[in-house]
Amino acid sequence: MNHADTQESPEPENTEPELPTQQTEQDIEQELEPTYSPAALAMGITFMLWGILTHWSMSLIGVAVIVGALWSWMNEIRNSWSESN
Repeated sequence: MNHADTQESPEPENTEPELPTQQTEQDIEQELEPTYSPAALAMGITFMLWGILTHWSMSLIGVAVIVGALWSWMNEIRNSWSESN
């Protein structure tokens, strides 16, 4: 066996793409702050479904929580969009 046949090909030294070093304001997207609205929405859905099995008043509470959670969540998104523009 020949020594030249067993040699591996040399690997390139830098295979990672170059990342931009400077970011402009347009490149940076504003992230939303963490919120409890998704958890409240899940709780409202749970109450609504629980009310189907137990009592209709529990479903009403669930619907109220769902409406409040959706309003809160969409209001936060709307406010973040108005701040970015």
